[in-house]
Amino acid sequence: MASLLDKLLLSLLITYIVLSSSKVDAQVEETSLKLVTDALEWPLSMSLYSDLNDDEGDEDIDGEEGNGNSRRSLFWKRMTYYISYGALSANRIPCPPRSGRSYYTHNCFKAHGPVHPYSRGCSRITRCRR
Repeated sequence: MASLLDKLLLSLLITYIVLSSSKVDAQVEETSLKLVTDALEWPLSMSLYSDLNDDEGDEDIDGEEGNGNSRRSLFWKRMTYYISYGALSANRIPCPPRSGRSYYTHNCFKAHGPVHPYSRGCSRITRCRR
């Protein structure tokens, strides 16, 4: 009988300690969107073409601060786009890459004559094309 009473008192004591030590305080935020933006640390609006001439992104970051704000991300990296002069000309379809003609050949589908595919110089290592 004494061991049953000891087990009961021990289990009540453990239950009391667990319940009294773990108090949870819940705080309701005004908006859940605020929690999401704070957690992700992303700005709400971003322009792809804003600040193209700004050199701030080219700085080397040494990581001395130790916080996550100084990390670089490929998502936020500024992109540079190049358009070839041939693509800017009106009513022009570029030559397909496997046709053997240059990308810049004018009217590549109407062009007649030999196709000159790229070939390297002859050597024993490269086994030149003949």
